[in-house]
Amino acid sequence: MTASSAGAFADSKPITAGGLLRFALWLLSQAVRFPLFLLLTILEPVVSFVLGAFALLGVLTALFWEAVHPAHFPFFLVVGISLGFAFLLVVYEAVLRFLSK
Repeated sequence: MTASSAGAFADSKPITAGGLLRFALWLLSQAVRFPLFLLLTILEPVVSFVLGAFALLGVLTALFWEAVHPAHFPFFLVVGISLGFAFLLVVYEAVLRFLSK
């Protein structure tokens, strides 16, 4: 062993139990994160279409029935559910962004 290579080993830090545990947890998180990210990415076009369609159709239906004025139509409930579908789409995209890091 030469002097330059011995100096390189002297500068390295010893492996501790905490560092090993931290690496194992990181590896486990990557083993969960990557397949989940792939699955959600594959499903993204379908989920975006379905949630966006439900949100749009719900609002349009609520506006139509509000214009027709049927008895006891729950306008705000239907609009709230439609906005909930739009909010779910925003959450889905935020989860995708979080998992992509």
